[in-house]
Amino acid sequence: MNPTVYKKCADELFARLMPGLKNPDGSLHPQSLLCALGSIAGYACRQDVIDEYVSGKGLAPGDIFDVISSKSGERFYFSQLADDKLAGDDHSVWTYVSAVLVKMNSEAPDITEIFEHAVRSCGSADFGRVRNCETGEDIRGYVSLMWKPAHDIISECPQGTTHAAVAMAAQKAMLAFRSVLPLTEQARIIMESAAQAAKIKI
Repeated sequence: MNPTVYKKCADELFARLMPGLKNPDGSLHPQSLLCALGSIAGYACRQDVIDEYVSGKGLAPGDIFDVISSKSGERFYFSQLADDKLAGDDHSVWTYVSAVLVKMNSEAPDITEIFEHAVRSCGSADFGRVRNCETGEDIRGYVSLMWKPAHDIISECPQGTTHAAVAMAAQKAMLAFRSVLPLTEQARIIMESAAQAAKIKI
C-alpha cells in the first residue's frame, strides 16, 4: 500500500466532514463526527468486498454475502470478507483505530462484543444507533447522506481498499478529540457504527 495516497484521501475526507457537521453556532459534536466516520468506514468495507470480489474477480454477490431479511423486509448483508476488512487483516478499520489506543496507552473496547451486538440488533429498533450515544443522524442516515461525496474522495485508493483511507481519517478524529472524549469511548463509537454499516445497503 502506498501510504501517500491513503493519507491524502484521509486528510481530504476529514477536512470535508468537519465543516459539514458543524452546528449553526460553529461548534462540532465529536460523537456525531465519529459515528459518521465509523458508518462510512463500515460501508466502505462492504463496498470494497463488492469491488474486489464481484467487479474484480467476477464472483456472484451470493457467493460472498449471506442475505438475511427482517420481519419488516429490510435486508442485512453478512460476509466474512467484510468482517476481515472491519477487524481481521493488517489494514482493517480496527487495526487503525486500535493503533491510536496503543500509542496513547488507552484501553480497547470489547471488539468481539461490538460485533456480536451488531448481529443481534439486526432487524430490531436498536439497529442503526450507537448505544448510549446521541448523534445528529443514525448510522443509515450518515451512510445515505455521506457515502457518495466520501466515495468521490476515497475512490482514488486501489480497488478494495477505500476503507483504509476512512480509517485513517478516523484516526485523525480520535487524536483531535482526545482531550474532550476518552479514546476508549471514541473507539467504541467508531467500531459500533462500522460493524452495523457494513451490513446495510443504500
